[in-house]
Order: sequence, then structure tokens, then C-alpha cells
Amino acid sequence: MPTEHKIARWKLLLGYSAFGLAALVVCLYVTFPYDALTAAVQRQAEENGLYVKLGGLGPGFRGITATNVQVSKRAQAADAKAPEPFTFKSVSVRPALLPPGLAFHAAMLGGSVDGSVGVLGGTQVRVEWTSLDLSQGNLKAVSGVDLEGKASGQISLDVPRVAVGATKAAEPDLGQASGSVRLAFDDLKVNGGTVNIAIPMYGPEPTPIDLPKVLLGDLEGALKFEKGAGTVERLTLKGKGLDVGVTGTLKLAKRIEYAEPTLELRLKTDPEFVKTLGVYGAGLAALGSDPKDPAWRVGRLTGYLGRPAFR
Repeated sequence: MPTEHKIARWKLLLGYSAFGLAALVVCLYVTFPYDALTAAVQRQAEENGLYVKLGGLGPGFRGITATNVQVSKRAQAADAKAPEPFTFKSVSVRPALLPPGLAFHAAMLGGSVDGSVGVLGGTQVRVEWTSLDLSQGNLKAVSGVDLEGKASGQISLDVPRVAVGATKAAEPDLGQASGSVRLAFDDLKVNGGTVNIAIPMYGPEPTPIDLPKVLLGDLEGALKFEKGAGTVERLTLKGKGLDVGVTGTLKLAKRIEYAEPTLELRLKTDPEFVKTLGVYGAGLAALGSDPKDPAWRVGRLTGYLGRPAFR
């Protein structure tokens, strides 16, 4: 007679528990109210001045996954042209345990962005992006600048919740955040485009400036924040015939476009690089010389990130 094989009780319990958990997860994914979630995401975005359009939303390998996600600012007037949207190939969200909250993954610009948002005693934001190709997607249409290069970096911020009023619940306040930001751009190149910068000699309103085609080089940056007050630990740009060093501070605000930079830029260029700037090369002469080393020019960036002023 064949020998009867008896399965250990703990193995049976573990197997049934795993099967039950898997069945529960599958049922949640299949029966999840995706339409209600789409409406909630769009409503939350509108409250923050954004418009979100989802190409599709459903279960995915990394969690609940939205495809062809388009995010843009809302038009200021009813008859105004809608701003160009920034497109994500896909965005996935799933629950996270350490810290408790949500983890996300986004496929964009030929690379990926991974991170988490914790909700234990405040809001903990952790983001890391790698191999982002600045020439892909519709970054040019959104930013107005035609860029090339690879981007990577990290954000680690703890954002406290601050009571808005006696009748409202506490909300995350980016203006009180602490943590760090690290940036790296390789072979950064500008192929043209337009930026709006307030130039004191032309008045307070931002002035459109057409950018020349220029190879900038490699940029590295590290900033440290303490209760919203940011200090530049390192911010350099090194290219062929160009050397830039930045020092100063960045004061965060509840909305990032209202963050206030107080930065000093020291620039050193050689004649060949100045030639690539065309008529803008003459503008470097308007910058004051560094008293410590006349080979360097000095400029200052102030205002707001959304409306910078350079002098």
C-alpha cells in the first residue's frame, strides 16, 4: 500500500491564509470603484489649480495604474487657450507599510520616477528619478525650452501639517518642510525656446527671452532645508568654456511657484562660448565683475520661482 503523505497543520494554515489574502486582493482590484477614484483625483487637482485627464485606470502589476495621464494648469479665462499638458506614460499607486501611506511609480520621459508619501505624524515625501531624457515627451511644449540631456535626482522632505483655521483640519505646509534635494543633469543642452524673466531695467513684468542654441554641460546640485529655509550646499554647472557656481538660499512656500530664491551666480566663460550665445553674449558684460576675481561675473536671482528676476 502507498504511504499516506500528511501535510503539516501549519503548512495548511499558511496556504489557506495566503490563498484567502490573494483572493481578497484580486476582488479588491476587480471591484474597485475606478470611476469614483478618477472623479476624486480630478476634483483634488482642480482645487490645486490643475487639470488632470486619464487615458485609462485599472489594476496593474505595480498597483492601481493610470495610463496616458495628462496634467496641465487650468486656463485663467473661459475663452483662453488651454495650457499644454505634461504627459505621463503611466502612473501606478499602491499602499505602503514603511512608512504607512502610498507608494507610486511613474513612467515618463523615457525613464522612471519612484517614491512614496507617508502619513505618520505628518507627510513624508520620498522621490527618486533616474534616466529621464529631457528631449522626450512634450517637455518643450510645457516649459517653452527645447532641452537635451539626462536627469536624475532625489527628494527627501518631511512636511508638517499646520492648522489652517479653527474649523479646518491641519494641512501639509511645504513652507515648513525639512529635508534635502539632490539634482544631476548630464550633457545638458539648450536647442532654443523662450523663457519669461523679470529684468529690472525693463520693468516688473516678465520679459520673453528667446534662448540660443548652447551646450551647457553637467549640472550638480544639493540643497538642505530646515523648516522651509533652504541652503544651497552645492550647485555647479561645468561645460566647455563655461563654469557656473551658485550660492544662497531658497525659502519654500505652500506652493512651489511662490518659493523665493535669493541666489548669487558666479560665471566664467571663454570667448568661444560667448560666440555661441550670439547677441546675448554681450549681455554678460552687463554683469558686475567679482571683486575677488575679475575673471568671474556675478549675477543675482530673486523674485519667485514662478516669476524669477535676474540682475
